Amino acid sequence: MSQERPLNIVIHAGLPMMAFGLTAMLPTGSGGWLLSLVLFGWATCALLTLLFPEMRLRQETVDLIASLALVSITGGVASPFAPLLPVVIVITGARRGTRAGVLRATVASLVLAAATILISQTSNAETISQGAASWMAMALALHGVAILSGRLTHRWRALEEEHDRIVHALEEGIIVTDLKGRVIRTNPAARALLEFPEGEDWRGEPLSELLRRSTDEELRLAFSQSGHFGHCIDWSSRVGLKKSFQVRTTVIDGGLRVAVFTDRSSELRAIEAEARLQHLEALEELALGLAHEIRNPLASLRGAAVELVSGTLPPDQAQRMETIVRRESDRLDRTVDGFLEYSRSRRVEQSTEVDLNRAIEEVIESIGQRQDARDLTVTCQLEEESRVLGDADSLHQVIRNLVINAIEAGASQLKISSSQREDHVLLEISDDGAGMSAELQKKAFLPFVSTKTREGGLGLALVRKILESVGGWIDVKSQPGTGTTFQAALPTSIRTPAKVAF
Repeated sequence: MSQERPLNIVIHAGLPMMAFGLTAMLPTGSGGWLLSLVLFGWATCALLTLLFPEMRLRQETVDLIASLALVSITGGVASPFAPLLPVVIVITGARRGTRAGVLRATVASLVLAAATILISQTSNAETISQGAASWMAMALALHGVAILSGRLTHRWRALEEEHDRIVHALEEGIIVTDLKGRVIRTNPAARALLEFPEGEDWRGEPLSELLRRSTDEELRLAFSQSGHFGHCIDWSSRVGLKKSFQVRTTVIDGGLRVAVFTDRSSELRAIEAEARLQHLEALEELALGLAHEIRNPLASLRGAAVELVSGTLPPDQAQRMETIVRRESDRLDRTVDGFLEYSRSRRVEQSTEVDLNRAIEEVIESIGQRQDARDLTVTCQLEEESRVLGDADSLHQVIRNLVINAIEAGASQLKISSSQREDHVLLEISDDGAGMSAELQKKAFLPFVSTKTREGGLGLALVRKILESVGGWIDVKSQPGTGTTFQAALPTSIRTPAKVAF
């Protein structure tokens, strides 16, 4: 149950209840039937204002008349009910403004003056003087609280108007509902974002009636539950326009829900357009790199083919031309194979656990057979047991390409280490080779970017694609002449912090 009913009882029946409490201060037997009639009549009117809301417009008048009647029949300014009058004037000034408050204070002062004169007819001069002074003090007090409460109301209304202007000026949509889902307040941006007619009043309407389509369900749920929805909620308008809203709903004191939502459709479209542009730029660089890798072998093939076709070459030169044709054809074949390998989708549907240490040992053993790796010294410092997610072939390819990259950079010392992190194993491969410039580091993982003799320049590009396909990443740190360090993160399922060196 909400607090609305008890609050209404206090607001509309509070003064009669206070009057009943003040009767305890009256001397025994004073007031008589007239006092009882006024009290019960006042209480009845308060009850009627609860049952019939249209009567609440006259509530301040009823309160003033009843308070003056009680004060007049129980001793005027000296009556125990006199404190009710400033309360009535304050409420009137706060609700109706300064003018209405001062008018009611003047009426109350005149009634009190008449009551004081009637009482003074049976009193001595000293009592009359005290009564006049009390009346003067009460009149000043009534007019003072009327002015102050009126000014407070004016200031409060000014703040409300300023608040309304701010809320109306916001580009974000705002919808305030009660615990039953009825709309308490909205701003124009909310109605515009949801494509409702301008100026339409939603107050008192159930949110479920305003958003009653099946396509509104997710948005309606976001408006009704507290919390921050980090993802965008897709919504389709009545004319078929697609929008994406980000919603934050908060419950404030009193049980009100405040939902603030923004339209991120344009922002998302801009992000998608930028992503497409970057993709096209990457394709352009890829195409240029592939064309460059193919052009040189084709030029050699064309020259050799022309010489062979002429039929004028001596046998030894013809054999050399045939060798060139075969070599450049194989080179083209390797370039195309590498490109197809890079272009092939590498999304791993079901990852398995792979022993990282074993993969490193196998790669080092196979690389040791290379002629250019005879003088390479390899040092390993690995986790005692590192099992990562992926597949064995891809993991071998990652490690092999990184090690070959170090060999072709002229490294004589190679250090391989691994360390367990929260959700991945960090693999580091460091060498003392030629290093890379800052400009080259930025392009190191792009296809066909390489300063090495190895054909294609696809090794590091393949490494990055393999790692990203399993949820990992790779980074490079290097200085020209001081060597290079690659850091690769591989998802893991087992954590064992002990280390072993070999």
